[in-house]
Amino acid sequence: MTGVDTRVFGVHRRDPSPPPRPRDRDHLLEEWLSRQERTTAFLLHQAFQNKDDIISCLQGRKGYQHRETSAQRLLENHVQTITSIVKKLGQDIEVLERQIRIRDGATVETNFAVQSLDHKYIQGLGDLRGRVARCEASIAKLSGDISIIRHEAQKTDKEIYGLHSALKNCVSDFEKKVMQLLGKIETSNSDHSSNLKTVQGDQHHELQLLDFKLTSILSDFKDQIQTHRKWTEVQLTRTEDDEAQHRHQLLNSVKERLTHKHLASEAQLPFSQKRMTEQRPSRTKRNSYSQLLQLWEIRGTNLVIW
Repeated sequence: MTGVDTRVFGVHRRDPSPPPRPRDRDHLLEEWLSRQERTTAFLLHQAFQNKDDIISCLQGRKGYQHRETSAQRLLENHVQTITSIVKKLGQDIEVLERQIRIRDGATVETNFAVQSLDHKYIQGLGDLRGRVARCEASIAKLSGDISIIRHEAQKTDKEIYGLHSALKNCVSDFEKKVMQLLGKIETSNSDHSSNLKTVQGDQHHELQLLDFKLTSILSDFKDQIQTHRKWTEVQLTRTEDDEAQHRHQLLNSVKERLTHKHLASEAQLPFSQKRMTEQRPSRTKRNSYSQLLQLWEIRGTNLVIW
């Protein structure tokens, strides 16, 4: 019991490796505390053993001088042990305070980083909500324009249908008049035929001349009817072509507007995606942008198909 194990009080050098993570640091701190508790228990056990040796030495039956020398030596060992214990406890307290300060600093830095990340996330989310609101406003405006164009197209269809009905009525009226005229002509021909049977001489030549004139008039009238019918068909075809061209122009105008809006939105989305990449976790951001792009493509596709 004359010496103290110096291995227990060895000073550990600082590890040059990178600082451990919070969980590893806590685990290492727990291991270090457990090791220091075992060392302290060993020193206390040694101190109590020295005390027991002193007491047993004082109570022994040997000579007074020998007992005094042994007691003094044991007291010195006991004092050295107690001093070592006190120094070791002081070192342990300093190390614990240093570990606590390091842990508190890491906690403060972590809290600051979390607050900064929350602030950036809230700012990015607000920006994204603003962009979504502007996109919805643009979609609502396009929907209004499409409704107006649809109303104009329906109005044009009604006008074309009315014109077509009027032309049909006009053609039917012409056909009725032609039938009436043909009936009158046939009646006149039959009358002239009966008169031709009764009339002789000079009237026969006049009847032939009249029949020729009537035939010419009828042929001219039929030609006029055919010409008018062809003109009516040409007008109907031209009206339908004009209407189809008007519809095609309206559809191209709507497609150009939708394409312009879609390209503008696609040009703005990469900047928003880049900003969100710096502010939010990549997987959540990617899912949000992909959902936004799918929603915009579905709406744009539905509008173009219409």
